[in-house]
Amino acid sequence: MNRTLNLLKYKVRNLWITVFWRSPRHLWALKVTLSIAFLVIPTELFLHDSFIGAALALGVVAMAIGETDVHPKGRIKSSLLALGLFFIVSCLVQLTLSVPVLFAGVLSVLSFGLTILGGINQRMQGVIFGSLLILVYTMLGASGSETWYLQPLLLTGGALCYSVVSITLLFLKPYRLLETDLARGFDYLSEYVRTKSKLFPSRTNMQDEIRNELAQQNIDVETQIEICKTNLNSYLAEAGATADATMQALFRQWLFLQELHERATSSHEQYDILSQQVQNSRLIEGFGHLMREIGEALNLYANSMLLNTPYKHPISLSWTVRALDTMLENEKDDSHYPTLSLLMRNLSIIDRSLENHEKALADLDISYFNTSKTENKSLKTLLSFSHHRFRFAVRITVCFLLGYGAMYLFAFPKGAWILMTSLLVCQQTYSATRLRLEHRVLGTLFGVILGILLAQLLPTLWGQILMLLGAIYAFFYWLKEKYAYAAVFITVFVMAAFNLQDNQGMSVMLPRIVDTIIGGGLAYLVVRYLWPDWQYRKLPELLHAAVAKNKRYFESIYNKSVPDPEYQHNRRAAHNADNALTSAWKGMRLEPKRKRQYRQKAYNLTYLNHTLLSYISAFGVHKSSIRLSEKELEYCVKTGLVLESVCQLLTNADDAHNLEQFLKQANQWEDEIYLARKQPDAQRHLLLIHNIARVSCHLLAEARGVEKLYLSQS
Repeated sequence: MNRTLNLLKYKVRNLWITVFWRSPRHLWALKVTLSIAFLVIPTELFLHDSFIGAALALGVVAMAIGETDVHPKGRIKSSLLALGLFFIVSCLVQLTLSVPVLFAGVLSVLSFGLTILGGINQRMQGVIFGSLLILVYTMLGASGSETWYLQPLLLTGGALCYSVVSITLLFLKPYRLLETDLARGFDYLSEYVRTKSKLFPSRTNMQDEIRNELAQQNIDVETQIEICKTNLNSYLAEAGATADATMQALFRQWLFLQELHERATSSHEQYDILSQQVQNSRLIEGFGHLMREIGEALNLYANSMLLNTPYKHPISLSWTVRALDTMLENEKDDSHYPTLSLLMRNLSIIDRSLENHEKALADLDISYFNTSKTENKSLKTLLSFSHHRFRFAVRITVCFLLGYGAMYLFAFPKGAWILMTSLLVCQQTYSATRLRLEHRVLGTLFGVILGILLAQLLPTLWGQILMLLGAIYAFFYWLKEKYAYAAVFITVFVMAAFNLQDNQGMSVMLPRIVDTIIGGGLAYLVVRYLWPDWQYRKLPELLHAAVAKNKRYFESIYNKSVPDPEYQHNRRAAHNADNALTSAWKGMRLEPKRKRQYRQKAYNLTYLNHTLLSYISAFGVHKSSIRLSEKELEYCVKTGLVLESVCQLLTNADDAHNLEQFLKQANQWEDEIYLARKQPDAQRHLLLIHNIARVSCHLLAEARGVEKLYLSQS
């Protein structure tokens, strides 16, 4: 008996660790689902009132979607703020909904005012989105509330119950969310390195596909680094003087992630050329195998953070490094040996950094720990007509008013779903809105089909409760990863909720589909015609920012007087600018055809900038071992002048003759650096400087006419 119990305990513990503790998405979904279960099941058993249970559940959903703070004190503040807003917004809707003209005014003020407030900081953004959800939830359930204050109390009560659970768990594990954020960053980096291994070997016709995939994954990594920075600053702002050694350790992990990211994103040469010209094909394949093993090691490192267990460095990785290093030493006569030796050195350092991570972490400079601050935007800034948040608030308000007008004029029974869909579909850009619209409509259609099938299979009360809980679990699991899947399960959740209330889940599905199409269509039209933010108009500005920040990052490497915190900042700024440029180009592909007629030009510029950043990163990872001569420093300065010329070209209508003269001079500089790198006594880092200079010249040539080209279409 004891053996059976021990075996059962072991299996449960193993399931908990492998499914929930290792996967934050599963854990979040479980937390929300159990909170709803503790509210809905007793309500059904003892009160036999499904309206109460459904309202409590919706309060949980709104609070869970809107929570952001990672520090227990900050979570308390945001929860109290959210609870107050939830109750006020719900009361205003409940009291004015029966008077259409009055409600339209209230709806305008709430939608615009709340959306503006959401732009102040991350905390307000989450609280405000939850409040807008409460606004729509109150409209949906207004007819079922016997008194005006019942539904506001229930929605706020559900939110309160979830807050208690969430804050309690956060007090028990106060650093868990920060550890999760950092572990996700290492996971994303692991995926990036494994994808990069496909370049060894690779053919020219494979390059575009692989590099596009790498560009998207780089956005994921750098975005996660910024999320970690924001949450670390938020935590420090609340902790103040009580910040302890654990916070310092997490801050070191964040810096460690950035160092490994810089090494992973660096490019030492055009890898398709290496694949074709290096005679020993096994050597190139060995680099690909080594990168895959490094990717696996990074994944193990992320898991060790999630499970709070010691990291065990794979023995096979160290063997691979030694074997590949020996193979490389036998190829010293190959013309590409300097490039491959730099690449090998970089990968070997990643291996040693992971193997001796405790020493690597201890060596990191954290002198500026606890000096960063969270950034807040002022209302004066947000209320500017040209600010993107102001325009977004206007779009949301117009969507809500048009949706309410359609709901009132055509007497849609559950017309508030129009507003719900508009809220979820309307995004800051046209491309993001279009993509969200597709996911929402398709998700709703598939959700209806799945919901009908499950309703037939689970027709009883307990079957519907199981369907509701299972759907909400799946919704929160997929919400931040695959919105299309999340849309499927939230539709199933709604069907189960209405089946519980009055057995009308199936009858409301057709109106839900119609309302979803109307709400999504309104969001699409508003974003399409109200201040459309076409990406081609932003490209010159984004490209200028990307090149300028690449130049500053490059200068931070060869200028030894730049302190490490400033260097890290410049590196992140360059990656963020590159990501913004890449996202703009990707967004252009979803825009109307006549708005992407310069797509090839945009692709060329984006590709060149990303390549430039990769070469600068390669220069950066070797900066500690680089000792530049006066001549090499001169090459760096001349390359910086080329990048400066690109920046000027993107902001001024330069004289064509002067530009041609400078381009000719820049090409001569590049030839000079190329000849210098070919000298027998040339330092290996000269090939890195040459790569940067070569791409800078290509960028200058490609950027000709860009400003006139795009601004003429504004």
